[in-house]
Amino acid sequence: MGLFNKKPKNDTDLECKICHLKFSNPERTMRHMVKAHSKPQKKKRMGTGKYA
Repeated sequence: MGLFNKKPKNDTDLECKICHLKFSNPERTMRHMVKAHSKPQKKKRMGTGKYA
């Protein structure tokens, strides 16, 4: 019957669309998206291997 199964309606809310990490809670997924993917990426300098 499915009364005791607490599966989410859609599994995409539990997976990061960028790095495909899976989380147990949609709130954790949103917190991860803000913290990990909201900042612009650092660019490497050509030839030095150091970040600009």
